[in-house]
Amino acid sequence: MKPHELFRRLSSAETAAVVREACEDEGVPDRLAATVLSVQNISLSRFGRLPEETRRAYVRRTLRDRRASDLGLYVLSSALVRRHTEMIEAFLEAAGLPHDGAQVSLEGEIPEPAETSVNAAVDAILARFPARDAAIYLHAFAAQPDVGWRSLEARLASDGRLQVEDRSAS
Repeated sequence: MKPHELFRRLSSAETAAVVREACEDEGVPDRLAATVLSVQNISLSRFGRLPEETRRAYVRRTLRDRRASDLGLYVLSSALVRRHTEMIEAFLEAAGLPHDGAQVSLEGEIPEPAETSVNAAVDAILARFPARDAAIYLHAFAAQPDVGWRSLEARLASDGRLQVEDRSAS
């Protein structure tokens, strides 16, 4: 599942929480604003005059847009690292990946561990953390351009606990 598809399944409140968390990182607000203006083809002066709820709607719409999938991954990653550090560390540890806190400490492509290690890592976080949080993280992890783990993709497709329920109507 691509980041824009994940955002399409999040409620407005969930999306707002992700954006708030991500915007605590220095570069996120400017990058988010620039992409919203570009994708939505709206001028900065006009955007600045809009009511706050309308601006939030533009942000949600942009994050759900395929053209902003890279931004969506950046925003999701930033928010997840801030909000779910313990879960990410538990996954990386169980998968046997070198990491510094919630960050993988490898450059380039992240080699796929054995399928048993991947499944053990998924099971480890499902046992300790809410399934929706784990599912969102794992889908975002799998969407990283340097992750091409077939066993994780298969698990995401086959395990009902890892399906991200569509809450976009709420």
